[in-house]
Amino acid sequence: MNKQQFATLVTGIKSAYPASKILEDKASMDLWYVMLKDMPYEIAENAVMEHICTNIYPPNIAEIRKLCVERCQRPVLSFDEAWGVVQKAMSTYGWYHPQEAFDTMDELTLSVVKNLGWSRLCQSENPTADRANFRESYEAKAKAAQKSYQLPKSVAQNKALLQERYVPAIETKKVQKIEQNELVHDTRDGPTEEQLAERKRMIEETRRRILGG
Repeated sequence: MNKQQFATLVTGIKSAYPASKILEDKASMDLWYVMLKDMPYEIAENAVMEHICTNIYPPNIAEIRKLCVERCQRPVLSFDEAWGVVQKAMSTYGWYHPQEAFDTMDELTLSVVKNLGWSRLCQSENPTADRANFRESYEAKAKAAQKSYQLPKSVAQNKALLQERYVPAIETKKVQKIEQNELVHDTRDGPTEEQLAERKRMIEETRRRILGG
């Protein structure tokens, strides 16, 4: 979407909400354009028209991007829909044909299935627990995916770079080296000849003292 097309959208929004002060200055216009320019004009136009027809209040950037994503991204399945796909794949292909089963799943559903283990799911005798585990993992990933889809490409790329730069890496714990002279470890089976001679000398000296010799 170019600036001229964006200006057309702005005119429509202001006309639909004449009492609002939305997009009244250049800074607001520039920000909105940066956040929406990656969207094709016809998609953004249709999203704005939907908002105007269904909301009495003017839109914000997040609302328009959400509506745009609904038009250009495959919708994220609900948990029940995703679990239904998994159950059908298990009954149709079983754990003997994992690749055929995986081909029936979208990327998000497949990632959760692989984390839980396809063979384990197919051979499990506790479907209630499996369903609960799948739901917990799937809903968390679905929420993250939905947020990610709404980000402009430039924002998503910068986010990844910043995470790479600022998120602390997992440090490998260093095992402290024990110096040889600090390690007491006697692997000998008995006293050495020197130790035996020293003991004999001490015994002999003690005997002489007792006997006065």
